[in-house]
Amino acid sequence: MLVPNRVRLLTSGLLLASGGLLVAAAGCGHDPVAAPTVRSVAATPAAARSATALAVSSTSPAFGDQGATVDVHVFGSGFAPGAQATWLLNGVADSHVHTNSTSYISASELVANITIATDAQLAFWDVQVSLSSGKNGVGSDCFEVTSAEVLGTTGGDVNVYGISEQLQVAGYATGGGFVYDDEAGLVNLGGAMVMAIDPSGTLAAGKVGDNFIPTIWVRQTAANWVAEQLPQLPHSIGARVQGAARTADGTLLLAGLDDSALSTKPNAARHNRVVLWRQTSGNWSIQKYTLPDGSVSGAARAVNGLAQIAGRLDADSTGAVWEDAVTSTRLDGLPNAINAQGTLIVGERSGYPVYWWRDPNSQTWHTTGVPLPSIAPNSCSGGTANDVNSAGVIVGSSCNSAGKSQATVWLLDFSGAAPVLVGTPTALPGLGTKNTTATDVSSAAAVTDAAPYVVAGGARSNGTRLAVRWRLR
Repeated sequence: MLVPNRVRLLTSGLLLASGGLLVAAAGCGHDPVAAPTVRSVAATPAAARSATALAVSSTSPAFGDQGATVDVHVFGSGFAPGAQATWLLNGVADSHVHTNSTSYISASELVANITIATDAQLAFWDVQVSLSSGKNGVGSDCFEVTSAEVLGTTGGDVNVYGISEQLQVAGYATGGGFVYDDEAGLVNLGGAMVMAIDPSGTLAAGKVGDNFIPTIWVRQTAANWVAEQLPQLPHSIGARVQGAARTADGTLLLAGLDDSALSTKPNAARHNRVVLWRQTSGNWSIQKYTLPDGSVSGAARAVNGLAQIAGRLDADSTGAVWEDAVTSTRLDGLPNAINAQGTLIVGERSGYPVYWWRDPNSQTWHTTGVPLPSIAPNSCSGGTANDVNSAGVIVGSSCNSAGKSQATVWLLDFSGAAPVLVGTPTALPGLGTKNTTATDVSSAAAVTDAAPYVVAGGARSNGTRLAVRWRLR
């Protein structure tokens, strides 16, 4: 829920903090504009000035962080020497975004140096250009004050999957898998699908190649991660890791799937199996988890430090939670994550975000998912919950008023006999993209377990989804 000057999770005490800045063109509900060419700021002779109607069409960058001072290129038509750019909130000039200077470049371009206050409202702002003649032109929602910190991409839309307690982020895009940390930036791990990172940030995991070779990358330095293949089940034709955790004594656990056959006979049926890898004295072992009666395939999506696994069954038709290798409970939807205590699972059912919870008295699971509201429940209600931490902070995406998927945070209070939703869902700000032909504006994939909480995900800029972090405190 947006409130003046900050985004707040109601009564939770969590506030969005500032992130980073990427120079990128977007604009005011229009197509992106190419980066400008810097030209002389000398005054244009009156005879050369355009009589085109005064209008503001876009800005570059189309977003800026709280506390930042930045040059913003304002594009449009009918500009003249002496033009002044002003930032408006809900149509009214607001000093929380202060214009320090405006430089005339041409009849279609100005450069405004602005300072964004640390408590400027996280929202889309209008940009007004005023001429000395008294004419004004306004571009609605041209600039977003944001807290999304841009991490980058290896090419194409980024898929973010995990975040460590050291705030490293793991994922992949067209150009390959990656790990990001503040020391080395975005490290490209090559043609890999990186789908997990362990809480301590010493190991990333996923798969390599079309043959699904289960692979880990062990951190040597911030910029150097060494690949190592994991063991596979007998008769395996491929496997991949999709979740990572550590036990109380620090033992590494990885969970995922292994596509294997029951025998070596020709044309033997092959199915995905739920598997757990465990590291002991530097060596890896693999263990198969038994599927519930009636299921023929499964895949782990997440694991916690208790070796409990949340995963999916039978080509994503339903899901389950495993207490151990032989004990499981079916759920009525598709799980994505389980918390450290093994009391909450989040995911989706029929395209809607839901959670499942363990009764604190009976210790049994409530197997019917409880729906989570969307950002704009009166407009649409779709979405998914992707991760949950020990404090009941749930992150994912839900439908906004424009019908687009947007990064969302929910908070559950689990101190009573049953979980209670605290306040309303919070929409995380993006990268200046409001109107887009894509189905999503942003998405949240993972959240740290320890406060102050940091969320990892993706947000669109110039049509491409970039890896980002949002800081909650």
